[in-house]
Amino acid sequence: MLPPLVLLVFGVLLNAGDPKLAAAAAADPVGALAAQLPTWFLVPYLLTAIGGFASGAIMDIYSSGMSMLALGIPLRRHLAVLVDGVLMAFGGWYVLFVSPSFFATFQAFLSVIGVAMAAWTAVFLVEQWRRRHTGFALRTARAVGWPAVLSLVAGTAVGLGLITSADPNIAKAVGFLLTDSAARGTLGAMNLGVVVALAVAGALYACTAALADRATPGGVR
Repeated sequence: MLPPLVLLVFGVLLNAGDPKLAAAAAADPVGALAAQLPTWFLVPYLLTAIGGFASGAIMDIYSSGMSMLALGIPLRRHLAVLVDGVLMAFGGWYVLFVSPSFFATFQAFLSVIGVAMAAWTAVFLVEQWRRRHTGFALRTARAVGWPAVLSLVAGTAVGLGLITSADPNIAKAVGFLLTDSAARGTLGAMNLGVVVALAVAGALYACTAALADRATPGGVR
């Protein structure tokens, strides 16, 4: 934990002390830092950068492949890893050749993931509360818990409609519930979609799960 923490603090101080470097790093962090280094240091710097990206990609592909299999998708391990590798390659291509700013795209990615995770967290917390207070356990008779899935999708959709993005391409897919003036103002900058997704998914799942339990004779306890 300590080496990344030191590098993080050093990077923050470096950007704060040099606005031009901060602006260049927002578009191309690797190239911006390489331009400030002496020529002899470029080779070990690039080897370190490539090695860091490769090791991170390996871990990401492995963990995301396991997550895909955990969802019940009928794929073998190597095929799941291949699908994730293609998605990561597409993301790298987009950042390098299409995105106007690395920082804008990365920020948009975090916002979208944050909305989906907030909706999932709400469903999970409501399910845990129901199991403790009503005695209902997770249903094993159904392959898919449709109340949870629908709540997750609905909460995520509403949350995405309330966030904004500085990436013009991603901005077309988010913020559809905001007016133009609201998207450019304080409301758009607040990115309330994460909080709203949490509330919508939790409330919707609490209602739909209770209805599903009543409709099922002899609920699983």
